[in-house]
Amino acid sequence: MSEQKKPSVLIIDDHPEDQTAAIAVLKHTGLDVEVCLPNKLVDDHLRRADVVAIDQYYEWDLVPHPDEIAYWPQDGLALAAVVSRRLAALKSHAAIVLRTGELGRLAENLPRAARVPLLSAQSGLDWILEKGEDENASPKLHQLAAGASSLRPFIHDQSSWNEGAVWLNLPESAPWSDSALAEVQVCRPPEHVVARYTAGSAWLRWFAHRVLPFPSFLISDLKAATLLGISLREFQSIVSDSESAMGGELRDIVYTGHLSGLVDRRWWRAGIESFVDTALLDSSDDLEVAEALSDYYERLHGSPVTLLPHAHPVVTIDADYAEDGVADAFECVRLAPDLWPVFADEPWALRDDAMDIPDLAAMVSRGDRGRLHSMDVIS
Repeated sequence: MSEQKKPSVLIIDDHPEDQTAAIAVLKHTGLDVEVCLPNKLVDDHLRRADVVAIDQYYEWDLVPHPDEIAYWPQDGLALAAVVSRRLAALKSHAAIVLRTGELGRLAENLPRAARVPLLSAQSGLDWILEKGEDENASPKLHQLAAGASSLRPFIHDQSSWNEGAVWLNLPESAPWSDSALAEVQVCRPPEHVVARYTAGSAWLRWFAHRVLPFPSFLISDLKAATLLGISLREFQSIVSDSESAMGGELRDIVYTGHLSGLVDRRWWRAGIESFVDTALLDSSDDLEVAEALSDYYERLHGSPVTLLPHAHPVVTIDADYAEDGVADAFECVRLAPDLWPVFADEPWALRDDAMDIPDLAAMVSRGDRGRLHSMDVIS
């Protein structure tokens, strides 16, 4: 059997001599790495690459180039567009990553918690890495390269694709695996004609831009805790407790597939929901839902587990799309933020915050605008 090809990264830089340390780190993570000047880029570079990493700025006075505007990509975003079209012509699957030290300037007023995926999508990139700020830049580059490389076998032969289960590392023996795949399908992944047309890159971008940043079939710690009916602190304490049977079962539900390191920890929603269903089925029919959950959690964890005090708990976000807490739905209003996927969970904000913060007030969904100045029950 031939040795499996290492994922490959191509770095386009005007100072290759300054990339020695970065190359060493990337090679240490198990990547093949090439560096080339922008004016020396050829098709063979692109054919070999799983990720093309492009700097935002180049000292063009050091690199020969035509003076005509149409033949001179003035920055990394322009160069990325040129590279993207060439990759398409070559039917390559490579991901395009921008490396920049000016993410804030490029993103301008985009919501901070989602600015990397939103700006990436708007700029035709797969991802953006912030120079000097992101200490996990090299591991993230490795994850992107491995994720892109792992799509290769499925581009022309989808017989083993199984709706992305292998790429997502879905635990297929889990009783909730079919439910998880059904939830994946609800998010309309590009896995047929579009996936073949884009040589697999559409799947990578859909997952990085639309799934990881927003709550859908994968969810955050706070969302998972809320579905379980417990606080974030209680949840994190349980899953970090190696002696807890409850923690052990929950740890089996964590997402470990490709690109898991691009964002904070994620959990399979179907697994969390199945855990709650099991808790209710395993408890006495005489108990109310909260009592049944409390009883099951205590038996499994070995000590009492405090439930949330809310009748209908929801996760709230701020004006930057960052999760900022849990509240009862009666205290909140629903939002309709720009570029929020229609398949993602409906976002909420505290009613008082929406009344005080203009940016949040502007996001309130049409059906809840009247509640900004009343306490009508949510329909």
